[in-house]
Amino acid sequence: MRRHAALCGSGLAAIILAWIIIGVSWSLNPWFRFTVNAFSDLGGGEACCPWLYNYGLVATGILMLIYSLCIYNSTTSRLGAVGASHLALGGVFLALIGVFHEGTRPHTFVSTWFFIQSYVAYTIIGLALLHEDPRIGRGVLAVSIASLPIAVAVELAVGWPSAATLEAYGILVLDVYTVLTYIHALGVEAHPLQTRPGSPHA
Repeated sequence: MRRHAALCGSGLAAIILAWIIIGVSWSLNPWFRFTVNAFSDLGGGEACCPWLYNYGLVATGILMLIYSLCIYNSTTSRLGAVGASHLALGGVFLALIGVFHEGTRPHTFVSTWFFIQSYVAYTIIGLALLHEDPRIGRGVLAVSIASLPIAVAVELAVGWPSAATLEAYGILVLDVYTVLTYIHALGVEAHPLQTRPGSPHA
Protein backbone atom coordinates (compact mmCIF):
# COMPACT_ATOMS: atom_id res chain seq x y z
CA MET A 1 0.00 0.00 0.00
CA ARG A 2 2.74 2.47 0.95
CA ARG A 3 4.76 1.58 -2.14
CA HIS A 4 1.70 2.11 -4.33
CA ALA A 5 1.02 5.48 -2.68
CA ALA A 6 4.63 6.56 -3.25
CA LEU A 7 4.51 5.55 -6.91
CA CYS A 8 1.25 7.45 -7.46
CA GLY A 9 2.44 10.52 -5.56
CA SER A 10 5.19 10.88 -8.14
CA GLY A 11 2.58 12.07 -10.65
CA LEU A 12 1.58 15.04 -8.51
CA ALA A 13 5.24 15.65 -7.69
CA ALA A 14 5.98 15.84 -11.42
CA ILE A 15 3.28 18.49 -11.90
CA ILE A 16 4.60 20.61 -9.04
CA LEU A 17 8.26 20.25 -9.99
CA ALA A 18 7.62 21.15 -13.63
CA TRP A 19 5.93 24.44 -12.79
CA ILE A 20 8.52 25.28 -10.12
CA ILE A 21 11.33 24.72 -12.62
CA ILE A 22 9.59 26.86 -15.24
CA GLY A 23 8.83 29.61 -12.70
CA VAL A 24 12.33 29.76 -11.20
CA SER A 25 14.03 29.62 -14.62
CA TRP A 26 11.73 32.37 -15.85
CA SER A 27 12.57 34.56 -12.85
CA LEU A 28 16.29 34.12 -13.57
CA ASN A 29 15.80 35.20 -17.19
CA PRO A 30 13.86 38.49 -17.19
CA TRP A 31 14.21 38.74 -20.97
CA PHE A 32 11.88 35.74 -21.36
CA ARG A 33 8.47 36.70 -22.74
CA PHE A 34 5.64 34.22 -22.48
CA THR A 35 3.99 35.46 -25.68
CA VAL A 36 7.21 35.44 -27.71
CA ASN A 37 9.54 32.68 -26.57
CA ALA A 38 9.45 28.93 -26.07
CA PHE A 39 10.00 27.35 -22.67
CA SER A 40 12.99 25.55 -24.14
CA ASP A 41 14.70 28.94 -24.50
CA LEU A 42 15.20 28.75 -20.73
CA GLY A 43 17.48 25.77 -21.28
CA GLY A 44 19.38 27.15 -24.26
CA GLY A 45 22.90 28.49 -24.44
CA GLU A 46 21.80 32.11 -24.12
CA ALA A 47 19.88 31.55 -20.87
CA CYS A 48 21.07 32.12 -17.36
CA CYS A 49 21.55 28.85 -15.47
CA PRO A 50 20.25 26.60 -18.28
CA TRP A 51 21.31 23.55 -16.26
CA LEU A 52 18.50 24.30 -13.79
CA TYR A 53 15.84 24.01 -16.48
CA ASN A 54 17.43 21.04 -18.22
CA TYR A 55 18.17 18.99 -15.10
CA GLY A 56 14.70 19.88 -13.86
CA LEU A 57 13.17 18.34 -16.99
CA VAL A 58 15.26 15.20 -16.51
CA ALA A 59 14.04 14.91 -12.91
CA THR A 60 10.43 15.53 -13.97
CA GLY A 61 10.76 12.89 -16.69
CA ILE A 62 11.98 10.39 -14.10
CA LEU A 63 8.97 11.18 -11.90
CA MET A 64 6.69 10.66 -14.88
CA LEU A 65 8.36 7.33 -15.58
CA ILE A 66 7.78 6.30 -11.96
CA TYR A 67 4.14 7.41 -12.25
CA SER A 68 3.67 5.03 -15.16
CA LEU A 69 4.34 2.21 -12.68
CA CYS A 70 1.44 3.55 -10.59
CA ILE A 71 -0.81 3.32 -13.65
CA TYR A 72 0.42 -0.20 -14.35
CA ASN A 73 -0.22 -1.32 -10.77
CA SER A 74 -3.67 0.30 -10.83
CA THR A 75 -4.95 -1.30 -14.01
CA THR A 76 -6.74 -4.61 -14.41
CA SER A 77 -6.42 -4.86 -18.18
CA ARG A 78 -3.76 -5.38 -20.80
CA LEU A 79 -4.96 -2.19 -22.53
CA GLY A 80 -4.21 -0.26 -19.36
CA ALA A 81 -0.76 -1.85 -19.24
CA VAL A 82 -0.15 -0.72 -22.84
CA GLY A 83 -1.16 2.80 -21.86
CA ALA A 84 1.23 2.69 -18.90
CA SER A 85 4.08 1.62 -21.19
CA HIS A 86 3.38 4.55 -23.52
CA LEU A 87 3.37 6.88 -20.51
CA ALA A 88 6.76 5.50 -19.48
CA LEU A 89 8.07 6.38 -22.95
CA GLY A 90 6.61 9.86 -22.52
CA GLY A 91 8.68 10.22 -19.36
CA VAL A 92 11.78 9.13 -21.28
CA PHE A 93 11.14 11.73 -23.97
CA LEU A 94 10.60 14.43 -21.34
CA ALA A 95 13.96 13.61 -19.78
CA LEU A 96 15.54 13.66 -23.24
CA ILE A 97 14.34 17.25 -23.72
CA GLY A 98 16.67 18.16 -20.87
CA VAL A 99 19.50 16.11 -22.36
CA PHE A 100 19.03 17.41 -25.90
CA HIS A 101 18.35 21.00 -24.95
CA GLU A 102 17.62 23.87 -27.29
CA GLY A 103 20.34 24.24 -29.89
CA THR A 104 20.94 20.51 -30.30
CA ARG A 105 19.75 18.66 -33.36
CA PRO A 106 17.35 16.14 -31.69
CA HIS A 107 15.62 18.81 -29.58
CA THR A 108 12.61 19.42 -31.81
CA PHE A 109 12.04 15.69 -32.28
CA VAL A 110 12.13 14.76 -28.58
CA SER A 111 10.03 17.80 -27.62
CA THR A 112 7.33 16.98 -30.16
CA TRP A 113 7.26 13.29 -29.34
CA PHE A 114 6.98 13.95 -25.61
CA PHE A 115 3.59 15.58 -26.16
CA ILE A 116 2.47 13.07 -28.79
CA GLN A 117 3.54 10.07 -26.71
CA SER A 118 1.85 11.42 -23.58
CA TYR A 119 -1.38 12.22 -25.44
CA VAL A 120 -1.49 8.72 -26.92
CA ALA A 121 -0.72 7.17 -23.53
CA TYR A 122 -3.54 8.92 -21.70
CA THR A 123 -6.01 8.25 -24.50
CA ILE A 124 -5.27 4.53 -24.23
CA ILE A 125 -5.49 4.70 -20.44
CA GLY A 126 -8.84 6.48 -20.76
CA LEU A 127 -10.16 3.69 -22.97
CA ALA A 128 -9.02 1.11 -20.41
CA LEU A 129 -10.65 3.04 -17.57
CA LEU A 130 -14.01 3.03 -19.35
CA HIS A 131 -14.31 -0.55 -18.10
CA GLU A 132 -12.36 -0.26 -14.85
CA ASP A 133 -13.59 3.12 -13.60
CA PRO A 134 -16.19 4.55 -16.03
CA ARG A 135 -16.48 7.95 -14.34
CA ILE A 136 -12.75 8.64 -14.52
CA GLY A 137 -12.46 6.96 -17.93
CA ARG A 138 -15.08 9.27 -19.40
CA GLY A 139 -13.28 12.27 -17.92
CA VAL A 140 -9.91 11.26 -19.36
CA LEU A 141 -11.40 10.58 -22.79
CA ALA A 142 -13.32 13.85 -22.72
CA VAL A 143 -10.03 15.69 -22.24
CA SER A 144 -8.45 13.66 -25.07
CA ILE A 145 -11.33 14.32 -27.44
CA ALA A 146 -11.58 18.04 -26.68
CA SER A 147 -7.96 19.12 -26.20
CA LEU A 148 -6.67 18.64 -29.76
CA PRO A 149 -9.64 20.34 -31.53
CA ILE A 150 -9.38 23.24 -29.08
CA ALA A 151 -5.68 23.68 -29.88
CA VAL A 152 -6.39 23.58 -33.62
CA ALA A 153 -9.35 25.96 -33.28
CA VAL A 154 -7.25 28.53 -31.40
CA GLU A 155 -4.52 28.29 -34.05
CA LEU A 156 -7.01 28.78 -36.90
CA ALA A 157 -8.94 31.56 -35.16
CA VAL A 158 -6.24 33.77 -33.67
CA GLY A 159 -3.03 31.76 -33.75
CA TRP A 160 -1.00 30.75 -30.72
CA PRO A 161 1.15 33.82 -29.98
CA SER A 162 4.20 31.74 -29.07
CA ALA A 163 5.51 28.23 -28.58
CA ALA A 164 5.41 28.82 -24.82
CA THR A 165 1.66 29.51 -24.81
CA LEU A 166 0.98 26.32 -26.76
CA GLU A 167 3.37 24.38 -24.52
CA ALA A 168 1.65 25.73 -21.41
CA TYR A 169 -1.69 24.56 -22.80
CA GLY A 170 -0.25 21.12 -23.49
CA ILE A 171 1.24 20.91 -20.00
CA LEU A 172 -2.07 21.89 -18.39
CA VAL A 173 -3.85 19.17 -20.38
CA LEU A 174 -1.31 16.62 -19.12
CA ASP A 175 -1.82 17.95 -15.57
CA VAL A 176 -5.56 17.29 -15.83
CA TYR A 177 -4.88 13.78 -17.13
CA THR A 178 -2.53 13.10 -14.24
CA VAL A 179 -4.93 14.37 -11.58
CA LEU A 180 -7.80 12.29 -12.96
CA THR A 181 -5.75 9.09 -13.12
CA TYR A 182 -4.35 9.84 -9.64
CA ILE A 183 -7.91 9.95 -8.30
CA HIS A 184 -8.50 6.54 -9.86
CA ALA A 185 -5.27 5.22 -8.32
CA LEU A 186 -6.38 6.43 -4.88
CA GLY A 187 -9.55 4.37 -5.26
CA VAL A 188 -7.48 1.32 -6.16
CA GLU A 189 -5.34 1.88 -3.08
CA ALA A 190 -8.44 2.05 -0.91
CA HIS A 191 -9.74 -1.18 -2.49
CA PRO A 192 -6.60 -3.21 -3.35
CA LEU A 193 -6.40 -4.68 -6.82
CA GLN A 194 -7.71 -8.20 -7.11
CA THR A 195 -5.78 -10.16 -9.74
CA ARG A 196 -8.12 -11.96 -12.11
CA PRO A 197 -8.03 -13.51 -15.58
CA GLY A 198 -7.31 -10.87 -18.19
CA SER A 199 -5.37 -8.70 -15.76
CA PRO A 200 -1.82 -7.80 -16.76
CA HIS A 201 -0.83 -8.98 -13.30
CA ALA A 202 -2.31 -12.44 -13.73
